Formats: sequence, structure tokens, C-alpha cells
Amino acid sequence: MHAWSKDGSPAAHPEPWGLPGVFSTLRRFPQGHIPFRDEYLERLLDSAKRSGMSWIPPKTNLSECLDEFLASETCLPDGLVRLCLFDDRLGISSRPALSDGNPVKGRLLEYRRPEPLVKSTGEAQLYGRLSELDITYEDWIIIDPEKKDLRESATCNLIFVRDKELLIPESAILPGIVLQKLLPYLESEFSVTRGSPQANELPEFDEIILCGTGRGVAPLDALPELGWTSSNDQVFQKARSQYEELVQP
Repeated sequence: MHAWSKDGSPAAHPEPWGLPGVFSTLRRFPQGHIPFRDEYLERLLDSAKRSGMSWIPPKTNLSECLDEFLASETCLPDGLVRLCLFDDRLGISSRPALSDGNPVKGRLLEYRRPEPLVKSTGEAQLYGRLSELDITYEDWIIIDPEKKDLRESATCNLIFVRDKELLIPESAILPGIVLQKLLPYLESEFSVTRGSPQANELPEFDEIILCGTGRGVAPLDALPELGWTSSNDQVFQKARSQYEELVQP
């Protein structure tokens, strides 16, 4: 991992979870390309502006630091690259990309994100708790403590499938870049409604699909706390195929 202070000098990369700041995670494929790179950098800057951060560097500076990190020996050739922006420094790190496309077991987490449009390092109760899971095959599925609707996972947007009709949460979530890239295809192939299902409506759905940077497009196998298991994968297979085309170099 690398970090730079505001003046560009080397700095220590802190443990991010619980610190005021924002982050964005990109996927670097073995061929060296990073799909949607500009969109991820813009997402980071948008989060910083929404958070009212005191230091927001230009996108060109972020891009230069990212290039420097990508050229370093510590950056994995096939991995997830995380940029964390704090008030006094920028930190970049990488970890192996192990979850891409894997079936996921959901773990229910009652939680309401303070500002859904911001990817905040301060949300230790959400992102910090990913260390409790085997993130390769598990994820937190967020349920609102009061409304009891299912909105997103800790790492992904969700698509709920009922007889090839798709229900996709739209309110109180972060509209992820992978999902935004997939939406034109989904809307051309399927009937798409926007909304968040209640927990007691889950038995109506035969598939739940996760869309995110690290998982790409992945199927939810089960959500045991709500007694749900997947009974189909047809929409997942089509969405996954389209995703693989989107991320080609």
C-alpha cells in the first residue's frame, strides 16, 4: 500500500475503517486494464464533495498517484485497488480479486447508511464488519431497521428476480457503476421495476443477483436468516455474460 500527503510526499497508509474519509474500489484485470476507471475516480470525488471534505485533489492528481501505484511491485496484477481519500492524505492499496462471480451466502445486517450516495470510510459498522465474513463467498445483506426492506449488500447492488421480472432498489442506496453499465441491457431484455422488497416478500423471488466491482455479477445462493434459497439462475447467467462483455479490454 502507498500513501501521499497533501503536498505529494510519502505518508503512512492508516487503517481506514472508522476514520473520516471516502473511498472507491476499482478492479484491475490480469491483462492490466481497469474498466470504467474514470467513473470510479469521479465517484470518489463526488463522495468527497458530498462529505464536505476540506481537501479534494484534482482528478489528474488522483490519476497520477494511481498510475504510480499500478506500476509498483506491491500492486497485484489481478486484484482490487482501493483509493481512500482523507483530509490530509490519499492512500491506495490492493488485495486479491477472489470473489468475482462466486455464489454468495447472505448474512442479514440491520443497518441504515447515513448518506447512501457516499462511500465513507467512517462507516466501520458496515465496512469494518466485512472482516467477520469470508468475503470470497459471503456478504452482508442490508435490511433497514425500521422499514424492514432489503436495499443492497455491503459491497453490491441487488437485483431481485421473480419470473424473469426484475425488481431493483433505487432509493437509499449507492447506484453502483457495474449496475449502471448493465441497466440498458437489463431494461432491453426484461421487465424492470424500481423498488425495495420487504423481508416478508422474499419467498416470491427465485433469484437474487449481486452487482459490484469485486463480485462483478454473482448469484446469491441463500439468505438463511430469512429462509430464502435460490431456485433459478437463468437471469444471472444472461447478466453475467453481458458483464463479461462490458469489462473486456
